[in-house]
Amino acid sequence: MKLENMRQEFPEMPESMRTMIEREVASQVKVEQQQEHILSDRKIRDFTARSESGQQSITQQKPARKKAGRTFLLVAAAAALMCTTVFAGVAIRERFFTEAEGNYGVNITIGPAETEVESGDADSSAAALLSGLEAPEEIPADVTVEASYIPEGMVQYDDGWKMDYEDDLYGGSFSMGVRIMDEDPTETLILETSVVDSEVLEINGHYAVWLSLNYQDDGSGSTMQKMYILYPEVWRMLTIYSLNEEVTKEELLKVAEGISLIGSEEMMLLEEAYTISDYEEETELADYDVTDGIFTTVEVSAVEENLHQIGDSFEISAYSNREADEDFLHTVSVRVSDVQVSDNMSVLGDDWQSILDSGMYTDELQESTDEDGNLLPELIEYVKAGDGIDTLNTVVKTEEAEQKLICATIEFTNNGGSDLHNVLYNADLMTLTEDDDGMMIIYDRSTLEEGDWDYMTASCGYEMDYYTAGGEENNGNNYITDLLAGETVTVTVAWIVRANEMPYLYLNMEGGTYPIYAEGLAVGYVDFRSLEN
Repeated sequence: MKLENMRQEFPEMPESMRTMIEREVASQVKVEQQQEHILSDRKIRDFTARSESGQQSITQQKPARKKAGRTFLLVAAAAALMCTTVFAGVAIRERFFTEAEGNYGVNITIGPAETEVESGDADSSAAALLSGLEAPEEIPADVTVEASYIPEGMVQYDDGWKMDYEDDLYGGSFSMGVRIMDEDPTETLILETSVVDSEVLEINGHYAVWLSLNYQDDGSGSTMQKMYILYPEVWRMLTIYSLNEEVTKEELLKVAEGISLIGSEEMMLLEEAYTISDYEEETELADYDVTDGIFTTVEVSAVEENLHQIGDSFEISAYSNREADEDFLHTVSVRVSDVQVSDNMSVLGDDWQSILDSGMYTDELQESTDEDGNLLPELIEYVKAGDGIDTLNTVVKTEEAEQKLICATIEFTNNGGSDLHNVLYNADLMTLTEDDDGMMIIYDRSTLEEGDWDYMTASCGYEMDYYTAGGEENNGNNYITDLLAGETVTVTVAWIVRANEMPYLYLNMEGGTYPIYAEGLAVGYVDFRSLEN
């Protein structure tokens, strides 16, 4: 049959269907450049770092590069473009498979699945054909996310890769990231640990795995939901995380059903892409080892050499808006002009209640106070780590610790000749102590007494719990909107700390509580140890 006759034999394709297929075909026939979206939600990093069993690993060796023919892809796509009626047959699609390992381990693999293609079912047949029998030679260099469903009260931000309540953007409700699949996806092996429930399912023609993770055997720990979804039309695997325990499985699935990944017009060769196995091999090799400039222990003199006292002025590096300022890395002077220690939130000012109600800051402020603003004791749990496969973590001891609120006034001065805009600032507390060998190490209260535990968990993390809001979006970000030449801007920063750890406190204006960085040592910490008096 000639092509022109085929067009007459089959009915006209709906425009919406044509647009969808053209977009998916285009994503497989142009040259792209890779760009990955890396998940950076601090709450997710903290959750997965609480125990060794929280580490995800992919142990399979990187597959050999394989040249894939795209002839079938183009022919199948052309056939789909010409007609809405597709003859019955069988197509191959990539899908997930899970296999239990021990009590709480789940091995996730990707393999081919035979899918029946029903005659006249345009949607299912297009999905089957365009998912591809073989890996494409070329893939979209980048993808964007579109969501047709956003839960009531939530907004999208971070270029659409996150969703959360408008008054609590950092609640951890929905965070997404993508990775490029390997040329042979069947070589992918993901071992998830601390899994208490899982399900393989299909969402809008895309195969998915839903997981519920909890690291503690009594179920008292924070639960994280996680989903992997395959998008072969853009050759990506999407991961959705949810740390908000009020988000139900049904709501997560509803959000997932509305997610579309749209490939860019710019293309790249798959053989040059940074794929799942590349990422996991690099992570395994690094394994969080100490490298140059990152220390777990240092000489006492390294801390004391550049140690500053409250009231001292010293210089730090500051980042500004790259678009507004010709240079984005600057040197500014800082001075901690005043520090107050209190048992009550009123140290933040008369409007302390509105600060708690604003939702602009971390949950610790709300959870650590009573209705009158008095600080409550913190519950500390001492945990025996499980392996995440046969055993989960077990809480073997609990205790309460008195808490204090430290409120500091910090002055930033621009001694340069240029005005600065949206200047980022960090101010975190570190706990340092001298070990038996006379070296400075990060203080760890779980090592103070012997016991059958591996680590402690507590809500207080010594990062900024409150800071003066700034920046153009004014959403609680730690930015100074404008720091003009010769000008001094004053900000307020506060932390909730455990009272009996105050003798170990240092202020790190470079940001971070662990580990010890060479940059922080070079700038110098501010000595907060005297605040206990």
